[in-house]
Amino acid sequence: MNSKLQPSTKEQVQRRLARLQAHEPLALKAHLDSLNDGIIAIIITIMVLEIPLPSQAAVSYHDFLKAIFIFGVSFFVVANFWYELNRILLMLKQTSKQLIICDFIFLAVLGLLPVLTKWMMVEPSRLAVLDYGVAYLAANLMKTVISVFAWEQLFTEIDGSPHMFAVKMGQRLLLLLIINVILLILAWFLPRWILLAYLLMSILDFFFPEKTAVDQRVQN
Repeated sequence: MNSKLQPSTKEQVQRRLARLQAHEPLALKAHLDSLNDGIIAIIITIMVLEIPLPSQAAVSYHDFLKAIFIFGVSFFVVANFWYELNRILLMLKQTSKQLIICDFIFLAVLGLLPVLTKWMMVEPSRLAVLDYGVAYLAANLMKTVISVFAWEQLFTEIDGSPHMFAVKMGQRLLLLLIINVILLILAWFLPRWILLAYLLMSILDFFFPEKTAVDQRVQN
């Protein structure tokens, strides 16, 4: 039996592969949205399960209330990142391998933030606040990189020039690095105050989110 494909069969396979390849970025975008929601839901669920009950040995009601407070802060931080990430992904019609890798790194760091938040609030030491600051910076960097992909994809629909786009994203990245580096340096000397600063930044980011490309387009 001849194992080689006939010319007509080979062309059909090639056309089918071409259709699948063309549809792949759209399908991956839908799967990425579902994956993000699923992983973040798991992170929040694990955070809830870690709350100790007053009925457990050596767990007082004060410890129980403190754990709920820490959960509330961690929930707020994770929810804020979820909100910002989804606003960015709304701009995308399709995704790429590079964006998926950045998204995976973002999710990995986001999974660490609740643990680091708990450590920072239970023991606001220099090391705890510094570790939280590094993770917070990494999450924001990945979010910014994902935002760059979104701006690039939507650039043809927005007024402006490539130079203006590069300058805008460069200024945003530079400002992000400057603010977080200053906070990391100050965390060595004033860990408790920087702890409050990080929590305040999350609150401000949630109630006063940065404008996405969609917002810019609507205003223009």
